[in-house]
Amino acid sequence: MSHSWFDNVNKMSSGHDREVRREVRKLEREGWRVKADLPDYEKPSPIGKYDRIPDIEATKPGSRRIIEVEGETLDKEQIRSFSQSARMRPRTKFILVKTKKK
Repeated sequence: MSHSWFDNVNKMSSGHDREVRREVRKLEREGWRVKADLPDYEKPSPIGKYDRIPDIEATKPGSRRIIEVEGETLDKEQIRSFSQSARMRPRTKFILVKTKKK
């Protein structure tokens, strides 16, 4: 049985989604209100001139986190946009979560 490019993208995506869900669960246990770019979650707010959506936006009173989960390849423009947005907003922190190759 041969696998198509689409099958490989789905596998990578589902692995990415598992990592995002792991981060979401951790944040929820810590009391954060979480928006996530996952089914069944409210989507995070778009960021930057290209309206990029981070994987996670977490808030607590007086604090906000923009979180992006990345594997081996990084979208440097997206990272720059999220990081710059966080620097421009009070009490906002950008966190890049790098996943390990399995």
